[in-house]
Amino acid sequence: FFCWAGNMKFVALLSGGKDSIYATLLALRHGHELVCCAHLAPRRRRRLSSSQDNDHHDDEDLEEESYMYQTAGSEAVRLQVEECMGLPFYVREIRGKSRNTSLVYEERGHDEVEDLFHLLQTVQKSHPEIEAVSSGAILSTYQRTRIEHVCQRLRLTSLSYLWRMSSQRALLDGILDDGGIEAVLVRVACPPGLLPQKHLNRNLRSLRDDGTLDDLHGRWGMHPAGEGGEYETLVVDCPALFRFGRLKLEEVVVVCDESDEGVGILRIRKCRVEKKMEKQESGNESEKGNGNKSITSHHYSTTALKGIVDHVAQSAKSQLPTSNSTMQSTIPKSIQNRVIRSMHLPNVRIMKGGLCHISALISPIACDNNYSNNNSNDKVDEAEAAVREFLTITQMLQTLLSRLTSSSTSSITPQDIIYVHLYLSEISHFAKINRHYQQYFGTHLPPSRSCVAVGHRALPGGRRVMMDCILQCDSGRYL
Repeated sequence: FFCWAGNMKFVALLSGGKDSIYATLLALRHGHELVCCAHLAPRRRRRLSSSQDNDHHDDEDLEEESYMYQTAGSEAVRLQVEECMGLPFYVREIRGKSRNTSLVYEERGHDEVEDLFHLLQTVQKSHPEIEAVSSGAILSTYQRTRIEHVCQRLRLTSLSYLWRMSSQRALLDGILDDGGIEAVLVRVACPPGLLPQKHLNRNLRSLRDDGTLDDLHGRWGMHPAGEGGEYETLVVDCPALFRFGRLKLEEVVVVCDESDEGVGILRIRKCRVEKKMEKQESGNESEKGNGNKSITSHHYSTTALKGIVDHVAQSAKSQLPTSNSTMQSTIPKSIQNRVIRSMHLPNVRIMKGGLCHISALISPIACDNNYSNNNSNDKVDEAEAAVREFLTITQMLQTLLSRLTSSSTSSITPQDIIYVHLYLSEISHFAKINRHYQQYFGTHLPPSRSCVAVGHRALPGGRRVMMDCILQCDSGRYL
């Protein structure tokens, strides 16, 4: 779920729903290049019927249950990618089951996670230039850790730009308003709030605008964006991605779960692509359907965070050792390469009401702790290295705050930070880091904090420290 500096070519893992489409759009906005899309399709099962006279039971086919993947609306994903986006499409049927359901995934044969591994392995063979995978994981640690497990095995970077981006209504507003996404409900599982016969095939934007989702949130605690599994969607249009057409669902059937009529899916019997008028841009027509073409951020530039990101990138580069540096001269070329390639930019999400979420703050540089230059005295002391990383993180955070101040009407300081989540490779680093933490945040009403030890080398690039924080602009002056 980390966003790395530099442009990477990536494959978008698409379910057809709003989350994976919006995550793809954000990856493009962060400068990465979309090469192709991949999808895991459900295996169909036939519902038993007592009728012997009906020769057609297509509308009775149900998807196999999956802990990991959205299966509703799968029929239309190929059209989304090949016809609407004009990109290569790779698909694999889900053959495995959810055999390992623990939070920490361990490789196990015939698990549905292995289907993802084989799908991405196929993509790599056709597109060896791919370096990363985007996905729409938001709150599901179960899903995120499995995607990261597969990416680690294939030496790919996991890009999940929606991960803990924001909560409740703000997330839905971002998807619909910022992403310009039009989507319909293709699965509901929220009785008595959302009912198959009433709400399937309804436009998500209309359900938000008429107050339906807010009402259900107030009455039943339903997540407006459906992150509790209350509903799933199919994107029919996303102007920034669907350059060549939009989906039109012409024939659909509502299929209720055989054990719970409050749960149902929308079976798409017939779907077509409504062509969009040719854009007045050179080369657009030649891009469609050309497997050698990809999509870059050129089509979807945004300026909301560009100044901040550029400044942090420049700061990160300035912290790299120079050619005359002692550190540079003593580190082998192989390690130098790993240091540069692991440069990293944090996620910055500015929300309504003055809230700002800064996540995945890590040091731009992490030396390989296995390197000792054949001298035990030269080995990196883990705790001291963790302190150095934390001090670098605070410098990056201060840079971000100063850049946010330049675009705000008031000064933003560390006192505006209301929550900090600190990840450490080892909990034993906490004592030394805490002294510097107190110096930076102070001891008078510091932000709420949680600290988690994630394990050795669990953070990217062998980092020892990572930090997330949430700030409320102009709140610190009341302290």
